[in-house]
Amino acid sequence: MNRKTYRLCLIVLIVSAVVSGVFYYRFSQEKHAVPKEATFVSCPLTGSDFA
Repeated sequence: MNRKTYRLCLIVLIVSAVVSGVFYYRFSQEKHAVPKEATFVSCPLTGSDFA
C-alpha cells in the first residue's frame, strides 16, 4: 500500500475513535444523570409523632 492509503486509514481510524468517544461520553453521562435505583423516604410532620 502506498502512503495515500495509510493516511486515509489513519484518518478514518481517528474520526471513528472521536465519534465513538463522543457517543460513549453522551450515553454514560445520561445514564448517570438520572438514578434508576433510589430510595425515597417521606416523613410526614404531624403533631402526634412528637408527643
